[in-house]
Amino acid sequence: MENNQFQKITAVKSSDLSSQTYQTAHLSRFTGVNTSNLWMGRVIGEPGKDSGAHHHGEAHTGGFILSGHTRILYGVNYEEYVDLGPGDFIYIPPFMPHIERNLSKTEPVVFITARSSGNIVVNIDKNEPSENVQINGEIKVVRANELDSSTNQTENLPRMTGVNAPNLWMGRVIGEPGKDSGAHHHGEAQTGGYILSGHTRIYFGKNYEEYVELGPGDFVNVPPYVPHIERNLSNTEPVVFITARNPSNIVVNLKDKLDF
Repeated sequence: MENNQFQKITAVKSSDLSSQTYQTAHLSRFTGVNTSNLWMGRVIGEPGKDSGAHHHGEAHTGGFILSGHTRILYGVNYEEYVDLGPGDFIYIPPFMPHIERNLSKTEPVVFITARSSGNIVVNIDKNEPSENVQINGEIKVVRANELDSSTNQTENLPRMTGVNAPNLWMGRVIGEPGKDSGAHHHGEAQTGGYILSGHTRIYFGKNYEEYVELGPGDFVNVPPYVPHIERNLSNTEPVVFITARNPSNIVVNLKDKLDF
């Protein structure tokens, strides 16, 4: 921890997301967090369109539906599917070919997506025989009302699990109104976060004298072993994150407090 605890927590504002990453037809990706073992970004499916067929190599993929309704087609000849709406999470295992269909002809579908090994994208011909692709695991869906609170927790910062896969945890995290979270770090886990609603300040560094401030649509990158405290800047409204971690939801709670 000695070499890591004073690394910087960094923010990427919603207006500064980059499209300079691997893309798929009718499925635009914008990078919010990009490290060697975690990519997190915003993904937009065009109205009334199917994406190109693709898979994500060895990367484990988690997704949260921010808005819209989508159908993920997979399996032999893409004959299987799952339907998803706002608040749902999905896990897609490595090497699984799939197509993402926007079920609306007028509105985009927007995902917040995380991947364990960077934004690996392998675009393929949908007519290629998908039964020849080696797949370990299966697609899993967790509905918005099915999130699980039985995971590592921190004071004033309850976490709910949406994806719990090898090398990838993804969930919804809520900062309580008017409260500081307990001080904590995430061990070896690389962490990315997206602000769904509310405004927060994350303190870090020596004596927690540095901070980043975040609002809706912003992303944050928290390196391994960096102690931090999350302050909800509203006394009346929660702040809600969509958070991803590789390899898992490691949480090491500390005794530090802010005195300002």
